[in-house]
Amino acid sequence: MHAGEAHLQTLSLDQNASFDQIREAYQDLVMVWHPDRFLHNPRLYRKAEAKLKEFNQAYAYLKAHQPRPAQAAPDRSSTAPSSPPAKPRVPKRRRACPWLTFSDAAYILNHYSFQPVAPKTAGHQTYHSGPFVLDTCDQPAEVTLSVPCDSVHGFDRILLSIPCKSKGHFCQAEAEQLLQLLQNQRV
Repeated sequence: MHAGEAHLQTLSLDQNASFDQIREAYQDLVMVWHPDRFLHNPRLYRKAEAKLKEFNQAYAYLKAHQPRPAQAAPDRSSTAPSSPPAKPRVPKRRRACPWLTFSDAAYILNHYSFQPVAPKTAGHQTYHSGPFVLDTCDQPAEVTLSVPCDSVHGFDRILLSIPCKSKGHFCQAEAEQLLQLLQNQRV
């Protein structure tokens, strides 16, 4: 078996996969197998480290050896006026911190029981539940929900779609709705 084929198999792809498909498969597998998701279980943590190493090696090889579409050279033999050159493609900037949506936050507050920890100051409170940290402020209504990598202690389907170090900051009406969901847990 050719090395490239083996690396494609590692990423569960066939030999006709485009570079975009390779990148997407790699990102999906890293999200599912990231070792920080398994800090609570040393056996799974070691297994995830080994898997991540395989994925990284496969992606590095395929990235270096995958042919990319070449840009065609302009045809200078034509006397017709040429069209203006295409704008260079600017790669998307990755956010340092992926953001949680309001629907993610509502799901989390409906499915996790948050317990208060010592208040920071009057009107501010911090809560913990599983991998989530919730900071609240009463006036004005603000809620920040985050997923620090070092706090992952369990598994839920929502964690497949929420990367480590995600954060959501909600104000006014959204914050009031989330605070109401939190209050409903206390009743």
